[in-house]
Amino acid sequence: MNWSFVQRARIFRLAEAGGLTPAQLARAAACGPLQPAPDEWRRMLDRLLAFGGALLLGAGVVFFFAWNWDALHRFAKFGLAAAALLACGVTALWATPRGIAFRAALFGACIATGALLALIGQTYQTGADVWELFAAWAALMLPFVLLSRSAASWTLWLAVANMALLRALSQAGAMGLWGYLDGLFGLYSLLLVAGLNLVVLLAFECLGRWLLVDAQRWMARLAALGVVAPLCVAAVSGWFEADFRPGLMVFVLAVLAGSAVYGPWRRDVAILALLVYAAIAVLTAGLLRVLDSFDFLALNVLGLFVILASSAAGWGLMRLHRESGEAGGRRSGS
Repeated sequence: MNWSFVQRARIFRLAEAGGLTPAQLARAAACGPLQPAPDEWRRMLDRLLAFGGALLLGAGVVFFFAWNWDALHRFAKFGLAAAALLACGVTALWATPRGIAFRAALFGACIATGALLALIGQTYQTGADVWELFAAWAALMLPFVLLSRSAASWTLWLAVANMALLRALSQAGAMGLWGYLDGLFGLYSLLLVAGLNLVVLLAFECLGRWLLVDAQRWMARLAALGVVAPLCVAAVSGWFEADFRPGLMVFVLAVLAGSAVYGPWRRDVAILALLVYAAIAVLTAGLLRVLDSFDFLALNVLGLFVILASSAAGWGLMRLHRESGEAGGRRSGS
């Protein structure tokens, strides 16, 4: 048999934690090699080089336009951008469905779509706001993302969708720097950003096997970061401004719900760590609000709290991580 990467990681974690004796580790090695085979290295390099090449080619098209903007006629610009998009589409049609070349070509098509939209906006000065460009880009590349089912394409889509929402919220504020910051970091803006990423998180939790070829946890964790980060900012602000107090309550509810879901149910230590350390940051801000001072004693109390809380959190998370590895090893052995 051939051990998968996940199974090998569990075996080595068990061996490091003392859960496997040398004899048991030797029996596991006899069942299948614990080192990656040459074919596995080749597949990993194929994936890395294919997506890296698509990213570099897309960036090359964008920088080519930027450098030669004045020297090219607008029809030449459109022709080159359309040719790049067409080349990605033809490559995807030629490649094996769901293969590495197929997903890399569609990833390149996602980048080329954004370049073509930016080219149209710059050439004809349509008057569209920047957030409309990002929103159109996210909408138009979504079919490519759904077809590719690759983590790289989903990461690009999630970044573009968040940029569209952030730009729309920043322009909704008043003119000037303070209005810009208020529109970007206001309570409802932070809650909307968290809500968008929560929808994406729920989609990957419920439909991950249909949205990704390799149903891994990376996209769910990335979306969870998009949920926790704005809620953490709102909660920290809630200690000092009355307008943000609802954000503090929403953060508490999110931490309690996330701990219940990703503790005994999903057992995702990475998301639990994100929740725990965000809670430590919010509690540190609350302690600062209670002390209401920056003298020597207050700074030492804050430092001691951060050290003790972080150490306790690290110890608990490491223990949970080892327990998860032992449970996974028992399931693999059975």
